[in-house]
Amino acid sequence: MLTVFPLSQDNMLGFTLDGDIDDSGVSLFVTAVEAKVLTHGKVRLLGNIKNIGGFDSFRTFWDTLRTKKELWDKIEKYALLSDSSILDSAVSNLSWLAAHIEIKTFKLSEGEAAHEWLKAPIALKESKALKFVDLGQDNLLGLAIVDKMEVADYEKFNYYVSDKVEQYGKVRLFLEIVDMKGVSLRALYEDLKTAIKHYGSIERMAIIGDQSWLKGSVKVSDLLTPGLDMAAFGTDERARAIDWLK
Repeated sequence: MLTVFPLSQDNMLGFTLDGDIDDSGVSLFVTAVEAKVLTHGKVRLLGNIKNIGGFDSFRTFWDTLRTKKELWDKIEKYALLSDSSILDSAVSNLSWLAAHIEIKTFKLSEGEAAHEWLKAPIALKESKALKFVDLGQDNLLGLAIVDKMEVADYEKFNYYVSDKVEQYGKVRLFLEIVDMKGVSLRALYEDLKTAIKHYGSIERMAIIGDQSWLKGSVKVSDLLTPGLDMAAFGTDERARAIDWLK
């Protein structure tokens, strides 16, 4: 039997699984997740797994949710409470779960610890190439590229952009190019358009870097990104770039 229950934060949802997973329980759960996504954009789940009918039953439950692609992408954190050895085996083989979900297992007696973990900020993978730049204004996003971008760097970029979209609807981006290890600005734009879910929500971008090549690159890239207002600034023009973004 599958039942749902509220938690201390509005963006969190709890459910209890005790026995076989029934269709009515799955339907109730999906409806509850849809409501959280509609009102809060993202959802964090706490699963209290007292007893399950087996790994196949548990997998069927998550496969059902995965068919709701628009919901699956909105689950950002997931805590599992269980003393089941079957569940331990399932969690150790999570190839059938989306990689973007931060997931952690706890014993049934560790409910308070699981709840506190669920409330904590997302633990982003370490990024060597992307650094956050504090611009002193919450509606602006400041980032610096200091090395060649890898998968973890784009994931972090995506997290920052998504967070601003949820708060303000649109993103105004301060992007300083310190070093890209020979990667062209055009290649970077193309990678960003592919990797960033909300690239279309970036309405204004200030590119800061070496003036000897940056301005010409930005003019060319303007043709590739219609609707995005971009401007180039030298490394000594940070204050002017921030004013332009406002």
